[in-house]
Amino acid sequence: MPNSLSSTHRNSKQNLRSEDIFRHLISSVTDYAIFVLDPKGNIASWNSGAELLKGYKADEIIGKHLSIFYTAPDLAIDKPGYELRIASEVGRFEDEGWRLRKDGSRFWASVVITRLLDDEGQLLGFGKITRDLTERRASELRHKLLIEGVLDYAIYFMDVNGNVGSWNLGAERLKGYRADEIIGQHFSKFYSVDDRATGLPQQVLKTAEAEGHFEGEGWRYRKDGTRFWASVVVTPLRDEEGTLYGYCKITRDLTERRKLLESLQQHSEELELQVREREQINAELEAFAYSVSHDLRAPLRAIAGFADILKEDYGSQLNAEANDYLGEITGAAARMNSMIQDLMEYGRVARIDIPFAPIQLLSAVDRALVQIERPPDSTLQVEVAPDLTVCAHSVVLVQVIVNLLSNAFKFSQPEGHCEVCVTAEADDKHVRLSVRDNGIGIAPQYRERIWNVFERLHDRDTFAGSGIGLAIVKRAVARMNGSCGLESEVGQGSTFWVQLERVATKGEGKE
Repeated sequence: MPNSLSSTHRNSKQNLRSEDIFRHLISSVTDYAIFVLDPKGNIASWNSGAELLKGYKADEIIGKHLSIFYTAPDLAIDKPGYELRIASEVGRFEDEGWRLRKDGSRFWASVVITRLLDDEGQLLGFGKITRDLTERRASELRHKLLIEGVLDYAIYFMDVNGNVGSWNLGAERLKGYRADEIIGQHFSKFYSVDDRATGLPQQVLKTAEAEGHFEGEGWRYRKDGTRFWASVVVTPLRDEEGTLYGYCKITRDLTERRKLLESLQQHSEELELQVREREQINAELEAFAYSVSHDLRAPLRAIAGFADILKEDYGSQLNAEANDYLGEITGAAARMNSMIQDLMEYGRVARIDIPFAPIQLLSAVDRALVQIERPPDSTLQVEVAPDLTVCAHSVVLVQVIVNLLSNAFKFSQPEGHCEVCVTAEADDKHVRLSVRDNGIGIAPQYRERIWNVFERLHDRDTFAGSGIGLAIVKRAVARMNGSCGLESEVGQGSTFWVQLERVATKGEGKE
């Protein structure tokens, strides 16, 4: 018997100690207002969190009715009584709404009221927990206003099944439905019959859930049945524990952009067709020109040959005027032969295979210098490093340099000393070869024309030539995947340049 009494006393002390610990725990909580109400709703306890949140000290509030925290509109509908009735009937009541502090200011409260029963099921009162969510509500409100105010995008939320739960002004403007017409409806309403039949809406949600988002484009439908090309982004929404509770969907109308892209695509295809047709025509013209040029050389040689025979055998019997005519015939035949030769060369550069190989640039310059005729009173300066190597075709590259050097010496000042300088500059990928002269120069309006076939800026009596040399340079450099250009001032000379891919020499770049 004494042992039984001792055990009961010990258990009673442990219960009292547990109750003290729990009471101290509740009192020390500052982020939540936690207090007890009697069955009528009068406050029976008050913790530190309640004092901080609502501004009342314990001796000011204990014994007062909980309705002291409610706004006038809530009191008018007896919201405090309603909350206690629900809690007493079902055991719990949860709500969010405005509550009042001692100083009259209000805050947005999250409220939980729990029914307290004794061991016999009799109502002892209620436990009430209140939390200040004013900042969260303000943030949510700003977010809501931001989303609802967006007009260029349809932004709305869906539950886990794809039913629409919110609807912004952009969605109403884009899809034609008012919020009360669409909220609660499944978002597959915006898809075509075929897309719904193939399960595309469900696949969109599955992809978003599995991969963290879904992005796509396709036709969507408005309330009036018209369709638009939509850019869609669907993002799954998860709580703190990672549980999926819905989706956010953003839709943008890209119909005009699609029309523009289709127009550009059609235009591009038409241009490609025109380019192919032009390339075919050019190829046919080049073949025709080559054939004509080749066939013209035989009668041209006959003209020149018979003119030479006339001059040699009968020149003494002809007067001076007749001999001048023979000279004109011979000169014209020579010029035409030169033009035909250049035209055939121009066509040949376009047709022949040009296998690339590493070419030492200085060697190509030296070979070109052997092939040109320099005026006796001219000077030439070559500043090309011997280790510069380019990716090119040897014969074609030499021909390019010959044409540039010939032009430089040809178009010198009528009176004055002709000076030509050949230089080369290189970076990691390219080498630029420049031919600079102190000749007559070229006016800006002619700098593009001079690269065309048979384009001449001067009469033949002043400067001889066929007008094809620079056209050959341009085509040849393009065939070698290079580029060319010109810098010039009238009366100050010209600098023609070609740029080709650089080939690194053995050991280059090593320390």
